[in-house]
Amino acid sequence: MTILLLILFALAAFGSIVTWMNTQLIIRDIAEIKKKLGIEEIKKPSFLDKDLDND
Repeated sequence: MTILLLILFALAAFGSIVTWMNTQLIIRDIAEIKKKLGIEEIKKPSFLDKDLDND
């Protein structure tokens, strides 16, 4: 039973990584399309912009 749970967890982790990579690919494609259409990027302010780790 434990081995089955480990396999399921590994598959879930692998699936989430693949999904994240696919999302990043789609975001890059959309940015390229927007650039070709002449749509400028609007950057919304975020609380993460003021993160202390961004030196």
